Amino acid sequence: MMKKEIDTGFTLIKRGRVSDEIIKQIKELIFNGELTIGDQLPTERDLAKQLGVSRVPVREALFSLEKSGLLAIKRGTGGGVFVSEPNVDPFGEFFALMLHLGKASVHDLTEARLFIEPNVAKLAAERASVDDLKRIEKTIRQYEEAVNRKAERRFADMNFHISLAEASKNIAMSLTIRGLMLLLYKTVRGLNLSVDDRRKVIDGHKEVFEAVKARDPERAFQSMENHVKNMATLWKK
Repeated sequence: MMKKEIDTGFTLIKRGRVSDEIIKQIKELIFNGELTIGDQLPTERDLAKQLGVSRVPVREALFSLEKSGLLAIKRGTGGGVFVSEPNVDPFGEFFALMLHLGKASVHDLTEARLFIEPNVAKLAAERASVDDLKRIEKTIRQYEEAVNRKAERRFADMNFHISLAEASKNIAMSLTIRGLMLLLYKTVRGLNLSVDDRRKVIDGHKEVFEAVKARDPERAFQSMENHVKNMATLWKK
């Protein structure tokens, strides 16, 4: 696909911290739809010329926008600065940090999960693609293998819930689940569940997955509600 190079829309910068003003202009072009995913920005030199500034603040602005995930800087042949697909991971981490600073308890997290996750499962049953189902099933296999080897299983567990949220096709729910999962595992990481308890977790995941795979929203809702309640019981041991 041909990349569209954008060389208009920028205005001379006359005041303020120069790199911040450049960031502001690029963000406005993206949010207004004048720059879209895959579009190539002018070169660093051309941007500096259009903005009436030196190349140093342009470089600083592009680096900052790359770190935030709005831009992708590719080096070498065919390289350049492109508008990238948004990366939601930093938002999940930020949300988890905010919850952590608020000292959310396991009870608080369970209460929130009971409001959100059954509906996530219900939407996933209605909207999950074939690829979504494969990803969810893979997390269950990975969790099972980790339990059998007595290896680290936290990420496979987290990925089940995150993959399910992604299958709901609701980005707000997906971001919320990422934050909840990150904080949850920071909160309960000191708890040592038995192998039997771990297998109960796997069984819970399987029940939710089978309901989602069967395209049964109500069963998916109930299965996830039961799973969250069962986990809360295990953590109280």
